[in-house]
Amino acid sequence: MGQHDGYSAHWAKIRHGAEMAREEADHVREVREELRQVFVAEGRPMGDDQYGAEFEKTFPNRTKAIFKGFDDYIDELEGVRDGMHVNANTYEAAEIDTQG
Repeated sequence: MGQHDGYSAHWAKIRHGAEMAREEADHVREVREELRQVFVAEGRPMGDDQYGAEFEKTFPNRTKAIFKGFDDYIDELEGVRDGMHVNANTYEAAEIDTQG
C-alpha cells in the first residue's frame, strides 16, 4: 500500500487474526471435550468422608460453572472472529473502491 491520508488498515492481517481466533476457539472446544471425558471416566470421586459428602453437594454446580466458562470463552472468541471478518471485508471493499 502506498502513502494515504487518514487511517489505513491491512485487511489481510485482520482476516488472519480472525483465523487465529477461530483456531483458538477450536482448540478450546477440544480441551473442553477432553475435560468432559475425564469427568465421565472418573465419575464422582469424592470419597466417603464428610469432606467428600460436602463436596458431592456442590459438585453439579461446580461442573456446570466450569463448562459455562469454556462456553463463554468460545462464544467470545467466535464474536471476535466474526467481527474481524466483517472489518476485513469492509476494509477490503474500501480498498477495491479506491483502486477502481
